[in-house]
Amino acid sequence: MRPLAVLAALTLLAACSSAPGAAADGPGGSSDTGAGSSEATGDGATTGDSEGEPSACEGGPWQFGRPIAMPELPAGDPAAGYAALLGEDYVSCGIPWELFGIAEGVLGVEEPLPGRTGKNAEVGHSWNVVSRSDGSELVVSNCLQCHAGYFNGELIVGLGKASADFTTSLADVAGPLPNLPETSEANAAFNKFKARAAALGPYSTMKTIGANPAIMFAIILLSHRDPVTLAWQDEPLFELSTDLVIPADPPPWWRVAKKASHFANGMSRGDHRGTMVLASSLCTDSVEEAAPVVDYFDDIQAYLASIEAPKYPFAIDEALAADGAEIFECTCAGCHGTYSADAAAETFPNLLIPLDVIGTDPSFATLAAAGGFYHQLRDWFNGSFYGMFSEVVTDDPTPGYTAPPLDGVWATAPYFHNGSVPSIALVLDSTARPGIWRRLDLDSTHFDEAALGWPWEPAPAWDDAPASERKYIYDTTSFAYGNGGHTFGDHLDDGERKAVLEYLKTL
Repeated sequence: MRPLAVLAALTLLAACSSAPGAAADGPGGSSDTGAGSSEATGDGATTGDSEGEPSACEGGPWQFGRPIAMPELPAGDPAAGYAALLGEDYVSCGIPWELFGIAEGVLGVEEPLPGRTGKNAEVGHSWNVVSRSDGSELVVSNCLQCHAGYFNGELIVGLGKASADFTTSLADVAGPLPNLPETSEANAAFNKFKARAAALGPYSTMKTIGANPAIMFAIILLSHRDPVTLAWQDEPLFELSTDLVIPADPPPWWRVAKKASHFANGMSRGDHRGTMVLASSLCTDSVEEAAPVVDYFDDIQAYLASIEAPKYPFAIDEALAADGAEIFECTCAGCHGTYSADAAAETFPNLLIPLDVIGTDPSFATLAAAGGFYHQLRDWFNGSFYGMFSEVVTDDPTPGYTAPPLDGVWATAPYFHNGSVPSIALVLDSTARPGIWRRLDLDSTHFDEAALGWPWEPAPAWDDAPASERKYIYDTTSFAYGNGGHTFGDHLDDGERKAVLEYLKTL
C-alpha cells in the first residue's frame, strides 16, 4: 500500500477490527482464528501423568480461564447492516469525488464488490461515495480497508487484510499535502481528514506489513476528545508514547456470533456498538453526529453476527482429521470450543485466559489494564457518550487474552493477537517458531497446506536490514511483537500435530 493508501486506510479503526465478516457477494460469509497463546507458570496449565508428560484430558488452561457472559444485543437487520456498512458515511471525512480518480492513480484500483450501485459501483470495495448537504460528494473509507482480505486469490469480506501497509507514518504522508480551498463541504472534509492523519501518525506507525494500528487509532482519537461532548482538542488530554506502539492482527468477522467480547484482551463488553462506532470516529466531533451512527450500527452488528466461515477449498484426509478431532477434544476444546455439522450442538466457553497461563506477548493487556500506560482508554470510554452503550473492561477479573473460536482458522494467518506466528503448525509447536522471519511474498495463492499458514523464510534483525526491506520483516524481539507462549501443543508428537492440523481444515 502506497503512502496515500496509508492515509486512506487510517480510517480502519478498532471497532471494525472487532467485527465478523462475509464473502464478497454480500450477506452470507467466511472465517479465521489465531489461537490464544500460553505458557503456564506456577502450577501449570495442564496436569501431568505419572511420567511427567501433560495429559490434556485431565485438565488444561481452561481450568484457569474466567468466563465472559454473552450479552443481550439489540435486534437488527443483517441486510440493512450490510447496506449501511457499504453505503453510509460513518467515517465522515475523506477524498472529494472529483479528486478520487487522481488518488486511485497512486492507490491502485481496488477490486469492486458486486451488487453495489451508482458511484459505489465505480470505486473499490473499501470506499463509500456519500453526498454532503451542499450536494458535494466525498469518498470515505469503510471497514473493508482492514476487513476484506484475500485467500487463494479470492476476496473475502470479513477476513483481516494481512497485506495492509501501515509502516509509513501518516504524519509524514499528510503533512506535505496542501489544504484545499473550502469551497465545498467535501473539500473541508478533506482538510479535516489530512489534519487527523497528522495527529495519528507519530503514535501509530507499524514495523511490518500486516501489523494493524487499530488499537493505537482508538487510543489516539479518544485522547483528543472530550468524553461527554466528543469535541476535538488539538492538545491530547493525556500522554501518548511513540515507544509503546501496539500492533494488532485484525480478527475475522465470522467469530462475532460466538464471542461475548471484542478485542484480544476481551475489553469490549455488552452491546458492542459503542466500541465499534468509536473505532470509526476519525472525524465525528459531537454527540449529534455520533448518535445516528450508533442507531444504525445495531444493523451492522446483526450483519456481523450473520457471517459464517468459508469452507476449506483443498483436499482433506478425512480419516486423519477424525484422529485429530479426538486429540483436539482433549487438548484444545476446553478453551476453543466444540464443533459440529449441527451448529446448535456446538459449544464455546468464552474464556479470558490469565496472562501467566497464556504466556503470549503481554504488552497490550498490561498497558490497557489498571496501572498500565494506556489505562485511560477504559476510564475515558466508560465515562463517555459511547459508554452509554458499551463497557470497556481491561482487568476484571484479570488481565489476559480471550481464546477465540476456530471456525475457518486455516484462512487467517498470521496467528496470535499480534500476528507474530506465520502458521498454525507453529502455534502448536513453540520450539519451532522463528524469532525473525518474513513472508515469502504477498501472493494469497501461496499457502502451506501442511502447516496451515504462510510460506516464510528466516530474516535478518529488523534494525540490521536495509531500510527498504524492513517493512517485510517480522522481528519478534521488538516491543509488543513477541511470539512466545501458548505452549499447549508442545507435548504432542509430529503425528498428533499433523492430525490436529487436518481436523482444523474441517472447521
